[in-house]
Amino acid sequence: MANAVFGRLMAAISPRNDNYFVLFNSLADSAVKGSKVLAMMSAVNDPTKFEEHFAEIRAIESQADEYTKEILLSLHKTYITPFDRREIRELAMALDDIIDYMEDIPQSSKIYGHSDFTPEMVALGQILLRASEKVRDAVSMLSDMKNAERILRTCEEISAIEGEADHVMRAGMRRLFDEEADARKLIRSKELYDLFEMAVDSCEDVADVIHGVVLERI
Repeated sequence: MANAVFGRLMAAISPRNDNYFVLFNSLADSAVKGSKVLAMMSAVNDPTKFEEHFAEIRAIESQADEYTKEILLSLHKTYITPFDRREIRELAMALDDIIDYMEDIPQSSKIYGHSDFTPEMVALGQILLRASEKVRDAVSMLSDMKNAERILRTCEEISAIEGEADHVMRAGMRRLFDEEADARKLIRSKELYDLFEMAVDSCEDVADVIHGVVLERI
C-alpha cells in the first residue's frame, strides 16, 4: 500500500517525459541525413568531395552522440518513461550505431588510402538510405500505438531491405575475390563491405527493438 501511494506521488511530481520521442526522431533524422551524404560520397569519385562529405558525416555523428547521451542521462532523472528503460536504451544505442558505422566507412577508406567505391558499395549506399528512411518512418509512429499495424509492417520492410543488402554484399565479395589481386585493396574493400553490412544490420536492430516494444503494447 505504501509503495503504491509513493508511486502515485512520484508520478504526480515527475510527469512522463515525452521528450524521448523528440530525441528518437532526431536520431532517426540524423541517420537519414548521414546515409544521404554517404550515398553521394560512394557514388562520386572526387577526393575533394570525399573530404567535404566526410566532414558532414562527422558533424552528423557528433550531433547524434549528443542526442544519445541526452536519452541515456534522462533515464536517471525521469521517474516515468514511455516504455521500458531497457528498451529505451537499446533503441537509442541501435539508432546511434547506424550513424557510427556510417562514419566508420569513410574513416576506414582514408586509412587504406582513398580510392573508388565498387558498384556494389554504391548500391549498398542506396540500400542503406532506403533502410534508414524506413527506420525514420517507424520511429516517427512510435509515440502512438494506434499506428501499431503500420509500424510492424514497416519493420518487416526494413528486414526485407536488410536481406537485399546481404545479397548485394555477397555478390560484391565474390567479384572482389575473383578480380582483385592487390592485397591492400582486398583488405580495404572487405572492411568497407563489412561496415556497410553492419550499418544496414543496425537498421534491422532498430526494427527488432521497435517490433518488441509494439508487440508488448497491443
